[in-house]
Amino acid sequence: MNSLQEKFISANSRLNNELNYIIQAFINFYGEKHRDYIVNVLRDLKVIWYDDIDFKEEKEIRNVIVTPLPEDQINEYLKKHDKKCFSQSAYIDEIDVLVLPLSYDITHIIHEMNHKISSHTLSLEPLKIISGMCTSVEKNGGVVQENSDLNEAINQKMTLEILDELRKLGLEIQYTPSWQENMFPLINLFYESFKDLLKDLYISGDILSFIKIIGTENYFEFSQTMFMKGFRVKRRLIKGKIPIVTEDDVKEVESIVALMQNFICESKMSEDKRKI
Repeated sequence: MNSLQEKFISANSRLNNELNYIIQAFINFYGEKHRDYIVNVLRDLKVIWYDDIDFKEEKEIRNVIVTPLPEDQINEYLKKHDKKCFSQSAYIDEIDVLVLPLSYDITHIIHEMNHKISSHTLSLEPLKIISGMCTSVEKNGGVVQENSDLNEAINQKMTLEILDELRKLGLEIQYTPSWQENMFPLINLFYESFKDLLKDLYISGDILSFIKIIGTENYFEFSQTMFMKGFRVKRRLIKGKIPIVTEDDVKEVESIVALMQNFICESKMSEDKRKI
């Protein structure tokens, strides 16, 4: 038995042993009312494991991935997707496959499972997917994503809370920091203000209702501001520089969140007056 197979047996066995705890942690986070949905989504997982310890760019991708999925399916996946998709943690929506690390990095595993929870495929041809606050639409032979970095940061916020739920269930968790956490100062107020709405959005995929609640103009201003600031954070990270989020950056974003909060209050007051 080679090293890759040994790692696969260990990681796959551990996931199978811990899956019920993981499912319960998601239920505890999202709420009992979503039990059936969460169980259905997470019970039967398609996983490609990749060797995140010994992986080198020049290695043939088939030498660093292992999976219980049939070989013909793997061949189809590799034809359709860049091999890099299978050398880093990911959830590939259109083929409903988790790509997970053989080191069993639980932070990455929960993060990608949360992407799976929030993924709602509206169409495959042309591709149209809603994943949390991120929309992916196929245009002119490519896929255009909106709010991808914002959604990554929110997904990581949720991941940390789900990890806390796992700890409460008695699992020993070794947490690994992720790049998305550099954006936390920008989204802290937004996340805490609308956490319950965001949970509903992740489960339902109903982005239009979420936008309506916080105000269309507020949503698009927030999205555009976060795109520019998130882009700057990622660009500095890619260049090996320390990402900078200034106090002015945070104030600018939080001023938009305040507009959202006021919009919700005014909408509620208007609704209450109509009921009188």
